[in-house]
Amino acid sequence: MRKIQLFFVPLVVLSLPLLGGAADSATDCKAANYSELVRCAEKHSSEIQISEQQLKSAQKLEGVASQWLNPELDADTVSKGSERSETNASLLFTLRLGGKRDALINEAQSEIERARAGRDLGVYQARLELMLSLYRLSHLKSEIHIEEESVETFSKIVKQFQKRPALSPEQDVSLSVFKMSLADHQLRFTKLKADEEKLFQALTAITGLSRTLLSKNLPPVKQIWPSVESASPSEESPQVRAALADLKLARSQKQKAEGESWPDLKLGPSMKTVKENGESTTFVGLGLSMPLPVFSQNGAGRAYSAQRLLEAEMGADLAKRKSAATRAELVNRYNQTIQSLKTSLSLNIVNEKHEQLERQFFKGLVPSSLVIEAHRQLFDLGERRNASELEALEALGRILILDNKFNEVIL
Repeated sequence: MRKIQLFFVPLVVLSLPLLGGAADSATDCKAANYSELVRCAEKHSSEIQISEQQLKSAQKLEGVASQWLNPELDADTVSKGSERSETNASLLFTLRLGGKRDALINEAQSEIERARAGRDLGVYQARLELMLSLYRLSHLKSEIHIEEESVETFSKIVKQFQKRPALSPEQDVSLSVFKMSLADHQLRFTKLKADEEKLFQALTAITGLSRTLLSKNLPPVKQIWPSVESASPSEESPQVRAALADLKLARSQKQKAEGESWPDLKLGPSMKTVKENGESTTFVGLGLSMPLPVFSQNGAGRAYSAQRLLEAEMGADLAKRKSAATRAELVNRYNQTIQSLKTSLSLNIVNEKHEQLERQFFKGLVPSSLVIEAHRQLFDLGERRNASELEALEALGRILILDNKFNEVIL
């Protein structure tokens, strides 16, 4: 049962409460199958909505970077009694030299690209966790059904032994063994029911959908597995796009640091009015203000941004290589897992053999040890097949995420 935690824990961390409340979701969603259920659940996912809002917020940065600085008005007047006064006024416009404005715009665009890549990755991961959890819930139902039959069978056998007036030593030992097997299957059954209830509660809280609606639209057993190409992932994957956005951001920050070496020039008209002994004289000219780069030309800032650019280049290269290696490993795992699923015995065939064995046991044709082993093997096979199916689904989903093709896919 270790696989339960593998897919359940991330879902709890994901925590996708429904916007507007569970009641609104139950009213709005009219899912009639698994695909419609997934569409409805992701539509109401607050995690996806938050990712969309984060992108919309980031898209406002370019407007912030593009806006012009307001002019500065400087005015003062001094007087000496009523005989003499002097008034000075200037209106200065800031000119950002060194390409500072372009650097800010490029920086904002880089932030938008990174936010878009983060949005895509967050949405994809939320969709994948949701679908894996629905598959796990479907698997739990099948495993619970197996354990229900096992508990029923062993309870029936134990009652038959207990009805006998006397037991031989061999029968007494068989009864003890069947009681232990019954207790073992009862504990498994209780654990599975608890896991099912926990997962139902989490999915209900996350999607706002009713338990009945979830139960009716769980995914069926996966029969058709798509083929996956072995090509390396393109630069369209969210992970690589995020690294490339960081690289573009580092370049724009280096451009901005180089622009900081240039002082901002403040330029505009100025006026001076002198009034003395009833006569007024006005002077009109040009005002200029600029800090002198005597003590600093932002050398430390340029060195820091150059180092960050080198770091970002290495990070982008590493992201590409890691994505390629991860995808190759996922493709290999996916192909091996689905090949094992295709060549192994189906649960229907095993269940038919299992029922035949039980009939032969009650007729006294096979020993009790075979019945106990058959029930154990049936459950173990079902559990392993379910775990393998989840592993293949997760690998397929992650491959599609790396290929940036998981937007509309329903596993």
